[in-house]
Amino acid sequence: MRTIAVIGKNFGDEGKGYTCSRLASSLKNALIIKHNGGGQAGHTVEDPKGKWRFIHHQIGAGAEYHVPTLFADSFMPDLFQLGKEVKAFTELFGFRPILYSEKNVRVTTVEDVLLNMGAEVSRGKNRHGSCGMGIEECVQRNAAGYGITLEELARWSKQDLVDRLKQIRKEYTERRAKILRIYPSNPYYEMLNNETVLENFVEEVKENVKLLKLVDADRKWLEEFHHLIFETGQGLLLDQDYETYAPHLTSSKTGIHNSTTFLEKRGLSLEEAIYVTRPYVTRHGNGPLPCEVDPSELPGVGEDLTNQPNEWQGTLRYAKHESLEAFFAPVRRDRDSVNCLEPMGETKRPKYPKLSILVTQLSETGNQLYFDEGSIPFETLQKAGEEQGISCIKDIEQF
Repeated sequence: MRTIAVIGKNFGDEGKGYTCSRLASSLKNALIIKHNGGGQAGHTVEDPKGKWRFIHHQIGAGAEYHVPTLFADSFMPDLFQLGKEVKAFTELFGFRPILYSEKNVRVTTVEDVLLNMGAEVSRGKNRHGSCGMGIEECVQRNAAGYGITLEELARWSKQDLVDRLKQIRKEYTERRAKILRIYPSNPYYEMLNNETVLENFVEEVKENVKLLKLVDADRKWLEEFHHLIFETGQGLLLDQDYETYAPHLTSSKTGIHNSTTFLEKRGLSLEEAIYVTRPYVTRHGNGPLPCEVDPSELPGVGEDLTNQPNEWQGTLRYAKHESLEAFFAPVRRDRDSVNCLEPMGETKRPKYPKLSILVTQLSETGNQLYFDEGSIPFETLQKAGEEQGISCIKDIEQF
C-alpha cells in the first residue's frame, strides 16, 4: 500500500484538487481520504481537453475517475451542502460518487454555519477571513460537549435530531451567540432563534446521510486499496497552530499531522508528502500576506475562475514568494512537527516521508517563480531543493 499526502504549501488555492485528481486517475485502486476542515474547500478539477470543470468541496478530487472518498474522523462534513454537490456531480459525470465515512465523524450543523457568519458580520473590518462554513464553531461546540456524530445522525429519527438540536440551542448556542456579540441587529440573529431553520436542516440531512456508507476503516478494510491519497484542505500557513498568522487561521491541522495520526493508529506510516504551490502566492480572506502586490505586477498571471470575490473573503489577493529560505521553511517545519518513528531493534529512529514540492501553473509565468528579490527559473529552485533533501517537480506525472 502506497500512502501519499497532498498539502498546500501556502494559504490555499495552490492546485491540491488538480494534484489529487491526477494521482487518482493514474494510480490503480486508490482511495481519497478527506481528513481536515469540512465543506469550505474548493478544489477545482478540469478535464485536460477542456470538456468539463468541477469544484470539489467534500467529494474527493479524483472521484470523477470512479475513485471512492473516505471521510476520516478528523473531517467535519456539512451534510446540508453535500446533497447539492452530489447532485451537481452526478448530473455532470453520469454516476453518483462513492462516499464512505468513519462512524465517529463530527457533523457540522446549520447553527455552526449561522454562528460563523454572524460572528464575521459582527467583527466588521476585523474579520478573521473565514469563508462562513462553520468549522470553528463545529470545533467549539464539540469541545463544549455538544457533538453529533454521523452514526448518531443516521440512527436517530427526525424528531430525535430536532430535539437534540433544540437542546443544543438552549444550552449552548444562545450562550455562544452572546460571546460572539451576535445581537438582534445582526442579520443572522433571527435565524438562530427560528425553529423552522432547524426543521428544514433535519429534513435535508436525514436524506443526505443516505449518500454515505458508514464503515469501520480499520487496517483490514484499508488493505483493499493499493493507494491512499490524503486530500488536505487549506494551506500550511493557515494551520491552527501556525501562530505567525493568528487569528487569521483555519480550525484544523493542514499539514501531515492528521495523515500520520490516521495511519499510525492502524500500524501504517506516511510514505510521501507532496506540497503544492504556485509560482507566486495567493490568499483569499483577511490576514497578513507578505510581499503582497497588485496582480498586474506578476506577468502572465491570469484570472482565477474559482476564487471569485465574495462576501466572506473579499477578492483574491496576490504576492511574491519572500525568499528561497522562506519558501522551504514551512515544509521543513511540517516535517519536524510530527513524531514519525519506526522500530530499529530495541530502539526507534525518526522516519519521515519523502518530501516533494509541486509547482503548478508554471506555464503562466514562462517557467519562472516570482520572489521578492526577483524572478528565478524553476531549475534554480530545483537545485536549492536538492540541497535540502526536498524534490521539486513541475509535472505530477513525474511523481
